[in-house]
Amino acid sequence: MLTSPTPWRTADTAYQAHHGACPQCRAAGLNPGGPSRCAMGAGLWADYQAAGTPPHFLWLLPEQEATA
Repeated sequence: MLTSPTPWRTADTAYQAHHGACPQCRAAGLNPGGPSRCAMGAGLWADYQAAGTPPHFLWLLPEQEATA
């Protein structure tokens, strides 16, 4: 069990909480290349993407290490 949140988990929690309450961000998530996220959602989405690979995507680790 994790004793402290990972950067990914923190970013995921913040974005998902906002996304669930923001119709503009939900629309943007459903239609990539369509409507833009709101200003707050865009910042949270950027943080989420910068946080890296989700810790439960273990199947990506060998591929990422090979390209590093």
